Amino acid sequence: MSLTDRILTRAHELGFERAGIAPAEPLPHGDDLRRWLDLGHHGEMDWMARTADIRDRPDAILAGARSIVAVAVNYRVEEPLPGPGEIARYARGYDYHKVIEHQLAALGAFIQAEAGTSVRSRAAVDRLPLLERDVAYLAGIGWIGKNTMVIHRDQGSYLFLGELVVDLDLEVNTATPIDHCGSCTACIDACPTGAIIGAQRLDARRCISYLTIEWRGPIPRELRTGIGAHLFGCDICQVVCPWNRKAPLTRAFAYLGRPEIVSLGADTLLTLDEEDLRTRLQLSPVQRPQRTSLLRNAAVVLGNTGDRRWVTLLSERLVREPEPLVRGHIAWALGALGGSAATRALTDGWVTEPDVYVQEEIRQALASC
Repeated sequence: MSLTDRILTRAHELGFERAGIAPAEPLPHGDDLRRWLDLGHHGEMDWMARTADIRDRPDAILAGARSIVAVAVNYRVEEPLPGPGEIARYARGYDYHKVIEHQLAALGAFIQAEAGTSVRSRAAVDRLPLLERDVAYLAGIGWIGKNTMVIHRDQGSYLFLGELVVDLDLEVNTATPIDHCGSCTACIDACPTGAIIGAQRLDARRCISYLTIEWRGPIPRELRTGIGAHLFGCDICQVVCPWNRKAPLTRAFAYLGRPEIVSLGADTLLTLDEEDLRTRLQLSPVQRPQRTSLLRNAAVVLGNTGDRRWVTLLSERLVREPEPLVRGHIAWALGALGGSAATRALTDGWVTEPDVYVQEEIRQALASC
């Protein structure tokens, strides 16, 4: 076996369903990224703009880079979520960054041992400025679908991507994939907030994943109903993708649903303080938005249920919740649910509320009631 073949075999042994080699050359979509940033479609994700000039240059990750070992691991789960609220499939297990970085470190050690010479390497798992989907495409992992996800004919799109950049010439023995999306527009049609504005074109400012994870301010009122039941992230554009219908479930223990995450409903979230939430979310991607944003999302989810049994909980939290951003979205939820009890809670809240932003949310909610 060639060194490349041995590396790819070892990658599969380490748990990666897909692996391939890409040259460490300038990546093809750097200019597209910069145009996307110029349009402001990245929202408040300023770190993307700060590193825009190097994201298409693997040698910015590792000086002297020659090749990239690209890997992908399946995280598809079908765990039912019992409470009100959905958590994206990728976040129901343990933090994938740490798991894949550990696997790539083992792969780097293997390459060092097999190469018979000094090899420098650097692992990238979504934290370094690198156009990962370009690398995955060039390495034969899959094509880039209209929903901007990397898709493989057999594995679908529920794939974590990782890269090991090395200063070693490796054989590129995989053809770039053919785009099999065809005329299908299922993902574009299904997005409730209209975030997919064209094939492979996403306006993050309208994306449910961005709004529930990265955006830390008030969710725009016109997009709140589109959030639906999503507490953290969104899988809609993957759920409707025909290539995911027969995609296998993950075999990796780390990505199976953890009970403390799977059972985390919107109603439970609204009652947790900072310490309780930190304990529950240890080693989970769901930590990223922090308490205020998560509870903001929870309020919107309850408001979207149309179920007035949540009015009692929301009314109580409107009085007791310390964060104005959360109280404002609780007010919106009460207005969305409506009814005499919600109106009483909002009216009482108007009298005692000290924050100008929350007062305006209450005023709007009363008008909708």
